[in-house]
Amino acid sequence: MSIATAPNAARIDIRSGTALAIAAVAALIAWEIFARAIAPAWIGGPLQPTGLAKSLFANVLGLPIGQAAAQTVHIATGLIAYPAAYALITRFKSLGWIADGAIVGIATWFFAVGIVAPAAGMPFLLGMSAMTSAALTGHLVYGLALTGGFTLARKRLP
Repeated sequence: MSIATAPNAARIDIRSGTALAIAAVAALIAWEIFARAIAPAWIGGPLQPTGLAKSLFANVLGLPIGQAAAQTVHIATGLIAYPAAYALITRFKSLGWIADGAIVGIATWFFAVGIVAPAAGMPFLLGMSAMTSAALTGHLVYGLALTGGFTLARKRLP
């Protein structure tokens, strides 16, 4: 099925796509600020999703990747994959931007520390350490920035 013949519920118009792109950039910036400026005061160092990406590629594929490739994976996940999942799911049912944001935050956190981390050879939920809580907070910041940013941008765009 092509985009032209997709059901209306699955289509994303230009305004919504633009709003989602703006929100994704804002959400990733919010995550980065939290991970690099706030988390270090809490857990003694920054959250490092690039380390998770490097470990995942090495552990699952036996492929060592450099910092630039790991950063690309992280950015693509935050700018494309997570926003696309949010857009697909909420096209059918939204609970409002705050609830949607909390759900996005929890879902992305669980994906990172409950699925990716063990696949990368790390403990499930990072062993329920302070980093687990900081990662949850960072993903909630991301989710709320994504959904709140989308709602605001969608209202303000022509």
